[in-house]
Amino acid sequence: MTHKSVPKRWGIFIAILFSVSIFSSLLINITLVYGIAFTLAVALTILKLNGILFKESLSWIIEGLLSIKTIFILVILIGINVAMWISSGVVPGLIFYGFAIVDKVYFILFAYLMSALVAFFLGTGLGTLSTMGVALFTLGVSIGMPKGILVGALMSGAYVADRLSPISALVNFTTETIQIKFKPYFKKTIMVMLPAAILAGITYYFLSLKYQSILSVEEMMAYKEAILNNFVISPWLFIIPVVVLWLSFRGVRAVYVLGIGIALSAGVTLFVQNQSIGSIVNFMIWGFKTTNPSAFIQSLEIGGAYAMVEVIFIIMAGLSLSTLYDKCGWISPFINFMTLHSKSALQTVLNTGLLSTGLNALTCDQTVGILIPGRYLKPLFKKYNMDENTLAQVIANTGTALAPLMPWNVNAIIVFAITGVSALEYAPFTFLNLYSFPLAVILTGWVYRHIKS
Repeated sequence: MTHKSVPKRWGIFIAILFSVSIFSSLLINITLVYGIAFTLAVALTILKLNGILFKESLSWIIEGLLSIKTIFILVILIGINVAMWISSGVVPGLIFYGFAIVDKVYFILFAYLMSALVAFFLGTGLGTLSTMGVALFTLGVSIGMPKGILVGALMSGAYVADRLSPISALVNFTTETIQIKFKPYFKKTIMVMLPAAILAGITYYFLSLKYQSILSVEEMMAYKEAILNNFVISPWLFIIPVVVLWLSFRGVRAVYVLGIGIALSAGVTLFVQNQSIGSIVNFMIWGFKTTNPSAFIQSLEIGGAYAMVEVIFIIMAGLSLSTLYDKCGWISPFINFMTLHSKSALQTVLNTGLLSTGLNALTCDQTVGILIPGRYLKPLFKKYNMDENTLAQVIANTGTALAPLMPWNVNAIIVFAITGVSALEYAPFTFLNLYSFPLAVILTGWVYRHIKS
């Protein structure tokens, strides 16, 4: 790849401007798209002043965007899928059957396990928190559970989606960026997440012993009644997620998997939930909507293609800046520094995790923290006999895992808006996320390095 000679000081300036723009967008409560677009416009202007025509810069950006064009289709399909899985009754069914056993288990442990289950099938951490999470949070607070611990348990479970679900936007972005298949990625990632999940479960079990309460049967029954009044609930609904998971593990392309999942759930919405074709189309575009006055049922109003437009713009802007940095030779010094200070598999894994986490901290979003190490650290991993799937799981279990724990991160801000609990309160109790980083370093660097995909 040919690099243009542009002074490195401009790369540093743009990086600082990028961070300032992101934090400013968060501070004044506007979409990150504006901050990133402003940074991109300034970057193009700086390149123009250094002799690189807009036409050439734009050709670089288009080249970069076309390299991951499939992810934009996937993100839209994921938004549609979320709405369809709610309208078809799949997600309400998971919540309903979860409430059927909630009074027979330890609550904090249950919150962790139930949110993980829903997140894996729903494919979105924030979507899980704003649906199942709202119900469990409300119920938990009403029986005296500490808010920070409760949200920490819910976060630990919910963000299983962003690292492990085959229908997660971030998982698909990771696999598309690194150009790997889901099945080997899942195998490598679960080998780190499973020990972390077990340790987290044990921790939540002991916390459940400390914070025990009698559940409000009336409130729990009210939630179940609200679901039954709005959806037809049956165990047969779970055939849809089972088919989707089976196809994913069979190696079917994610676009086809999501398409089949959407078609099946749309059919159930039409024939079982008795929604009109017009309503289904509206759900697909704008997300699930309801006229029911129940606040709990209204919390299910998420998903849809439109809701994913901002995600696409953020990915496009992040990739555009990454492409400009690459073409101008500004990324090479960072990669060279990483290579110079990574003299073993263990150091390589640790430095990759720190780089991904640092980029997420600077940009308030996981996209760049996946993009930069995912694109440029393959040769370094290969040097120490680690493949692309290992690189992907390291990023997932380090930078992606820790991003929602940063108070300024987009996810944390939305969680605060939903629950009123800040990252400073819940971060110390998100044990699955916290355990994943050190286990990724130790297990990948020492134990799993020679295991084939």
